[in-house]
Amino acid sequence: MSGFLLDFVVQAAQNGPRASSIVQAVGLAVTVLFCIAVFVTGFTAKKINNIHRPSYAKAFVAQFLIGPTTLAGFMLFGLFLEAPPLVALGVAYALIPLAIYKVVFSSQWSEAALIWVVVTLAEAGVGYGMILAGMVSLASFTA
Repeated sequence: MSGFLLDFVVQAAQNGPRASSIVQAVGLAVTVLFCIAVFVTGFTAKKINNIHRPSYAKAFVAQFLIGPTTLAGFMLFGLFLEAPPLVALGVAYALIPLAIYKVVFSSQWSEAALIWVVVTLAEAGVGYGMILAGMVSLASFTA
C-alpha cells in the first residue's frame, strides 16, 4: 500500500511544473526584457542625431533607474495620492521614463519620447512572445 502511495506522489510531482522552475522562468524573462530594453535604448539613442555621446552605459543607467522609480511613482500616485488608476499608470509608465531619458541622455522631450515609444514597443513585442512561449510550454502539463 505504501509503495502505491509513493508511486502516486512521485508521478504527481513529475507531471506538473515545480514552483521553483516557475520562479526561475519569470526571473529569466525579467532579465531578458531588461537586456533587450538596454540594447534598444542604446541603439535608438545612437540613431538620434541630437543626443550628445549616447552609449549603452547611459542606456543601462536609464533602464536601471526606470525600474524602481516607475514602481515608486505608481505607488505614490495610486496609493498615497489616491489618483485614478489610469492617471497613476500614465504618470508611472510614461512621464517618469520620459523624464529619466531626458536627464540621462541630456536630450529634448521629443527625443526622449521617441526613445520611450521605441523601447515600449520592443518590450511589448518581446513580452508578448515570451508569454506565448510560456503558454505553449505550460500547455504540455495541462494536456
